[in-house]
Amino acid sequence: MEETMLHTVSDPELVRVFVAATPAEWLPMKVLEFSIREQTELPVELSAIYTHARTIPVPKDPANRARTPFSFQRFLIPELCNFQGKAIYMDADMQVFQDISSLWKTPFLGSDLQTVGNGSGGRRSQFSVVLLDCAQLNWKIEDIIAQLDDGTLTYQTLMFDMKVAKSVSYSLPEKWNSLEHFERGETCLLHYTDMNIQPWVSLSNPNGQLWVECLKRAIEQGFITRQQLNQEVALGHVRPSLISQVTSDSLSNWKPSLGEIWRDLHFSPPFYAITASNKGGLRTALSKLSRALQILKLAVVSQPAHR
Repeated sequence: MEETMLHTVSDPELVRVFVAATPAEWLPMKVLEFSIREQTELPVELSAIYTHARTIPVPKDPANRARTPFSFQRFLIPELCNFQGKAIYMDADMQVFQDISSLWKTPFLGSDLQTVGNGSGGRRSQFSVVLLDCAQLNWKIEDIIAQLDDGTLTYQTLMFDMKVAKSVSYSLPEKWNSLEHFERGETCLLHYTDMNIQPWVSLSNPNGQLWVECLKRAIEQGFITRQQLNQEVALGHVRPSLISQVTSDSLSNWKPSLGEIWRDLHFSPPFYAITASNKGGLRTALSKLSRALQILKLAVVSQPAHR
């Protein structure tokens, strides 16, 4: 069901979270929402930005066009909040482990938005966890695309430098956007950035059990239903083996059957459609080969040795 209502400020404690996603990311987005809710007592309102049905124009120059269907979605948030209050932007491929109130209550100190500085491993700053002062950000997506078209902005200065904000603060702790690295008691937000091994499409993620455990709790508490999980598998959004894994009595002892491995091998993650258009067929083919080798390796180690 599409959302068209603007989010106005009725409760200053209400944590408004907007997630960049497509329908294919529904399940990881719901797990993200559950992980936020189980760690805080504050009221939370989370929505996928695409459900607001706000049209985003396409830049004329292909070099300035969105790299993913949701790249430009974050620039809609102030408008969706009626340019009032504040909001948090997140990607769908995340999981929260600490109370989001510490992020929500971070003072702006004169900045329009706050984000995490350099990511793990020396990666450039990621605008994938952002606290926005919607009252100070008069963004209109048509104006932003017009600036891309007239050369005032480029894709790089828009997405990586956030030139549409007057004052950007990189003061959020790195633990609020930990890229593929988890330390119990320290990590606030784990970002599953490697699409090939995200837990909902692969069994090879070193931190994958954390995400599956969260999904299992969400199902046990009725936040996500078994029927919804089955539907996401049937739609080809998540790996088939996830059903057996999340319903097992012991996640630590669970191993996929040969049939489940076979079905995972034939599962094509939705992100391949994005990588094929952005990076070309060769890189996508190599990614598929790497994924197939990972699954076949899993098939060998998962089966009992014959004496």
